[in-house]
Amino acid sequence: MSKSKLSTTKSSVDITTQSTSCSPSAEDDSFSDTDITVRNEAREDIFSEEFEQQIYLSIVWNAGKLGVAYYDVDTTQIYLMLDCRETDDFQILNKVLSQVLPTCIITSSKQDDRLLKVLQEKYQGEDNDEKDSNVLQFLPSADFTLEVCKRRLLTVNLPGIPDHFDESQKTLYLSSLVPMDCTNMVRATGALLKYLEKCRVGVELEGADVRVPVLALKTFSLDDMMIIDDNTYCALQIFQKELHPSVYKSGSWNSAKEGLSLFGIVNKCKSRIGSMMLRLWFLRPLKDINTLRQRQDAVAFFFNPRNIEINNSLQDCLKHINNTPKILNRMKQAQASIGDWQALYKTIYNAIHIGDICRAQADKIDIFEKISTAFTEDLHRIAILISKIVDFDESFAQNRFVVKPNVDPTLDEKKKTYNGLPDFMTTVAQEELSKLSEDILECNVIYLPQLGYLLAIPKSKFLEEKEYQVPGLDFMFFSNDTSYFKSARTRELDHLLGDTQCDITDHETSIMHRLQNTILEHCKVLLDIMDLTAHLDCLLALATCAREYNYVRPELTTENIIVIQSGRHPLQELCCSPFVPNATMSGGDHGKMKVLTGPNASGKSVYLKQVALITFLAHIGSYVPAESARIGLLDRIFSRIKTMESVSVGLSTFMIDLNQVSAAINNATQNSLIILDEFGKGTETTDGLALLCSCLKHWLALGSSCPHVLVSTHFHGLIQHRLLPNSQQLKFQTMDIVQNETELVFLYQLIDGSTNCSQACHIAAQAGLPKEIVSRGLEVSELLRKGEPVHRQNTSITLALYRRCENVVNKFLQLDLEKENLKAFLQEFVIPASIDLN
Repeated sequence: MSKSKLSTTKSSVDITTQSTSCSPSAEDDSFSDTDITVRNEAREDIFSEEFEQQIYLSIVWNAGKLGVAYYDVDTTQIYLMLDCRETDDFQILNKVLSQVLPTCIITSSKQDDRLLKVLQEKYQGEDNDEKDSNVLQFLPSADFTLEVCKRRLLTVNLPGIPDHFDESQKTLYLSSLVPMDCTNMVRATGALLKYLEKCRVGVELEGADVRVPVLALKTFSLDDMMIIDDNTYCALQIFQKELHPSVYKSGSWNSAKEGLSLFGIVNKCKSRIGSMMLRLWFLRPLKDINTLRQRQDAVAFFFNPRNIEINNSLQDCLKHINNTPKILNRMKQAQASIGDWQALYKTIYNAIHIGDICRAQADKIDIFEKISTAFTEDLHRIAILISKIVDFDESFAQNRFVVKPNVDPTLDEKKKTYNGLPDFMTTVAQEELSKLSEDILECNVIYLPQLGYLLAIPKSKFLEEKEYQVPGLDFMFFSNDTSYFKSARTRELDHLLGDTQCDITDHETSIMHRLQNTILEHCKVLLDIMDLTAHLDCLLALATCAREYNYVRPELTTENIIVIQSGRHPLQELCCSPFVPNATMSGGDHGKMKVLTGPNASGKSVYLKQVALITFLAHIGSYVPAESARIGLLDRIFSRIKTMESVSVGLSTFMIDLNQVSAAINNATQNSLIILDEFGKGTETTDGLALLCSCLKHWLALGSSCPHVLVSTHFHGLIQHRLLPNSQQLKFQTMDIVQNETELVFLYQLIDGSTNCSQACHIAAQAGLPKEIVSRGLEVSELLRKGEPVHRQNTSITLALYRRCENVVNKFLQLDLEKENLKAFLQEFVIPASIDLN
């Protein structure tokens, strides 16, 4: 490897320099100036090469998701990128390559050909120098298996892992650093570790017992993308699959549909490719403010009531836009059906109309300018060719490609001959009948592929007596009470006309192939149609959603703030009416940490999700459910809201919660948003309170670098005992309620302050628990709050037991131990009484 060569070169230079300085001579002095200049230049070249960043990147693309991990030799750290959705245009991969700038790329020898083609064109093309030709390195696919890679991760000796940890303890520790549910990322990391050890990267000159150093495992993201993990997507209900109720569809590709989710209500796309692109937007939220503002400008144009007619016209056209790449792929393989030809024609025809509408707009909208530029005159030429050549009515009737008249004179002549064959064959049959015996009353001339023209004579006694031997005719075969013969005239027809129908089909197929080649030469503009119309469909969907649900345009800023006036939860407001909006102020003078307390079911969790969803919508370029919003760009959203339990994970519920919080502790920056909903409830109260308090103190200690943190909790001791330090970043808030002696009314309004009661018993009564249980709960809760002992509740049974115990004690106190038999007392009185007590 290059690192090994550099290290060896450096050693030789050091030795040479040392020997020269230790043994100076007159001969050395004679050329010392030149020698020193050359040596210094050589040393500068060597050191400049040596300090070039050495980065080893591992890539796995499987099931439509991209997993990436890379090792930086200078920092000796491994950086991981969470699995993200990647299409075969490889936009994310190209961004990773341009951001990381790897010196070596490791992938599987059985990786998808489409990915390999992109990498080979980038690093092994003719325009690349010799240095880039060795960038790609392949490992056997066995080195990328999930279980092998997980075990390889367990062998990493991180500084923070104690030596006495066994495998299960290491698994728990690493699960807090590496999200094991990102399987492609885990596979990429495991293969990267294999390659580093195989090539002894960074330790080439060390002994075999010295391993490649790995100081830490860290996550990274692309410069223009915001990261959201799968747990947060699930907890915020951004996507939610709803299984089909029919057991017969269970397990099939269409066994689930989108349920009540953010994507489900925003997806107003008219085309399938638009829905696919909108899903990609949701999976790839951006922090590129220019791109987001371009999307907002387009949504603002479509949102304007004056442009409603333009919206309707564009959406009507978008309904007919089909998946062009699949059609082009079938054309390349000569497998295009007549339905594909019609779908392509409709796509091009409606794309031309979309282009005309976009060119007619005076507003400088980015998507309009792109469509106006990309939708060239080539579209018109392709549409005219298809319209003039393809006869769709006849094609569907004959279930094959049929060419219109007046396209090819030779073809027209063949069709004219073929269409005149019935009358001509009738005439030939009459002539042949006149030449035959009078005993033959009927004959027909028919055509059979491969056999040609035949004379068909129905079954008769004459033919049976002659054993099908007719003068001037050659017997061919007998079928369905009909005898088939060849005559001199039918042979003449074979020679003159041949297989007319097959000739027509072959001729039309030849025309179809020429048309296909012409279309494939302009495939770029057709692919641009799909991409840009899908983009346009997404923007129209966002505008429709904003108009239907009364969303507003958020102001995006580079300031580290989140200011939302009268924000609403986009899903909750559809399920309950009226919905009470709430404001959010984070960053600047408002502080960046909010601790929420309040009764159960008062709306704390809904509020936390509401803030996260509003910021998420802003990062895909959408309008948001609020009266106004000013949102700074975030790099990541962390959450501890929902615990995704699974037996395959091998972790307890509380351990899964800890892993989610650990990811926030280790990776959050001042531009991150953290949502914690009742963290610590999964363990003993004191321990849970201590962990929550420690996490909050950790973030408060960062001062202005503290991330945006929203916490809801029922640990009221956090406030009552003043466990958190005074800080400008910290603010306590609660959900307002109105309470009298017997009734509790939730106002769902966020106010400053705190509460010291969760009102759990009131909620229990509303849930239908028996009154005696609720009243006893209130009694015990009050005693515990006052620090008084909790006595067993007096009932008829407990009173009877108490009297029996009291009787035993009194009898024992009256017992004379010196005169009476203690053993007899126990057997005759105490034991029977204890049996009664049980």
